Amino acid sequence: MTEVSIIIVSYNTADITLECIKSVYEKTQGVDFEVIVVDNNSQDGSAAAIEEAFPLVKVIKCTENLGFGRANNLGMKDLNSKYILLLNPDTVLKNNAVKILFDFMQENPSAGAAGGMLYDIEGRRTHSFGRLPLMKDKLALTFLPHIFLSKDMRNKFDLDSLNENRETGYITGADLMLRRSILEKTGVFDPDFFLYYEETEFQFRIKKAGYKIYIVPEAEIIHLEGKSLNKKSRREESYKSEYLYYKKCYKLTKFSLFKLAFFIYLFPRFFSNPKMILRVLKYVLGN
Repeated sequence: MTEVSIIIVSYNTADITLECIKSVYEKTQGVDFEVIVVDNNSQDGSAAAIEEAFPLVKVIKCTENLGFGRANNLGMKDLNSKYILLLNPDTVLKNNAVKILFDFMQENPSAGAAGGMLYDIEGRRTHSFGRLPLMKDKLALTFLPHIFLSKDMRNKFDLDSLNENRETGYITGADLMLRRSILEKTGVFDPDFFLYYEETEFQFRIKKAGYKIYIVPEAEIIHLEGKSLNKKSRREESYKSEYLYYKKCYKLTKFSLFKLAFFIYLFPRFFSNPKMILRVLKYVLGN
């Protein structure tokens, strides 16, 4: 049995995906692993370049862009490994992060998922984890002044001072190690999500199934973040998926009051990009 299956979903990111894979082979020692790349119908020759540079990598070629969750579901299909590491193509391992996360999962059977600390290109720690979004906090953010928001919604601690493993709400999808056996209880990614919040909703289900999620700062990974979508596209997809997250996790009806609250939340953003916000509102109305 393979100990860790590393799944990388690529979309028109040939150069950085090659760097990601290179870092995996250069930094990973002491653990048996395989690398699987799911290519979302890239048009930049990604699949061929990966096959040529890394013959041992299994490349799954999609005929359409499935998005993050559905592509990972395809990569996870029929695996018999003990753990699965979902790794973004715009990441580069700084150390033996795969082995560090593997050892942590081995030593902590209550952990359903874990992830390492992410760094930007300049070596600064960046968004790696957080508490699960709560409906009450979203409502507070919409209707109440900032001074009334709970402390949990603000910076709870200094990222630079966090050096111990700790339980958290979710790990970002850039480097998420999963205990494969939990998939029998949780299922895989919800295919209704195209991009963003799919890993958050998935980890909501992991915690609901009774497992814990941990940040492991010793595992260090550089994250270039969002290289396959422009900034405006990322924001639009994020708004849509955020609403879908609340709908899924809190069983919202089509005519819920929260939908009205989400409209109010988006309204101030209308003036900066009206066409984009109108597309988001149309999506929310239809769901």
